[in-house]
Amino acid sequence: MAVVMNPRKGYYGGIMSGVTWGLDAVLLGVVMVMAPFVENPILLAAGGVICSALHDIIAAIWLYIYMGAKGRLKELRPALKTKDGRFCALGALLGGPLAMTTYTLAIAVGGAALTTSVSAIYPLLGTALAVWILKEKTGIQTWLGLLICIVGIIIIGWTPSNGEDVNVTLGIIFALITAVGWASEGVVCGYGMKAGVVDPELGLLVRYTTSALVYLLIVAPIFAGGFGAAFQGFGAVFSYAPCWILLAITAGIGMYSFLCWYTGIDNIGAAKALCLNVTYSFWGVAFSFILSRFFPQYFSGALSWMIVIGALMILTGVTMATLYKPKEK
Repeated sequence: MAVVMNPRKGYYGGIMSGVTWGLDAVLLGVVMVMAPFVENPILLAAGGVICSALHDIIAAIWLYIYMGAKGRLKELRPALKTKDGRFCALGALLGGPLAMTTYTLAIAVGGAALTTSVSAIYPLLGTALAVWILKEKTGIQTWLGLLICIVGIIIIGWTPSNGEDVNVTLGIIFALITAVGWASEGVVCGYGMKAGVVDPELGLLVRYTTSALVYLLIVAPIFAGGFGAAFQGFGAVFSYAPCWILLAITAGIGMYSFLCWYTGIDNIGAAKALCLNVTYSFWGVAFSFILSRFFPQYFSGALSWMIVIGALMILTGVTMATLYKPKEK
């Protein structure tokens, strides 16, 4: 089956995946400081995993509504029986429950600064995997652009630990697993969509179905201390309307972000889609600054020279990496 590439659609998808994922991250930060997460004992202990689980579960519901309206839900079961669909499911496990769980653990044991800095290498890993597995063409310009991006992300994300009790070695290990998981998801799902049997919408339906079930049945109960505790944590979130309403909106934005990302992977390749997706670091800072004007209780609004320099480096690196065109033979 011939697959028709649409570069314009792919670049739009890649760019919007970064914009919306930056907004998603900012809004999740607001959710995590709302009443249930700072008061409920279960959420104090396992709030990150419970929040991630609900984010993917609600995003799956949004996607089911969207795909149901298009009459495509009947395609899910046949897709899961294909090799391509199973690759998308594998990508979901790598980038969803595995990567997000180790990301939460890395922050818990190593601190946010160390975690964001180490996990920022995922575009480099993803590009290397795309070249090796998907045989995508790239060059020195792409690698140099990615390195500039990563330095920019580290500049934005790094803050001194101020004497926090952190386990650097374990934090790095968890953060590296996160980076591998995120990088692998793009490449594995890209491989699953390569033949055209599974398109981005159907691939995302497989992804969210897999991720939501694993979170609900395995990850959340393990970290919350059992099914009962996990569902008590879920109930605490839904007991406070502002929290679950904002989480539902955020999950919808996250679902759209992944749809854009999968569209980018399908049309311009995993390497370039990863380069564009990583701009979420810049957009997260931008949205935090904008929203601080309206909701100062949730955002500091601080915009240092280091943040400005880091943001400019990210944009410069992405431009270099994505403008690379392989020479025609």
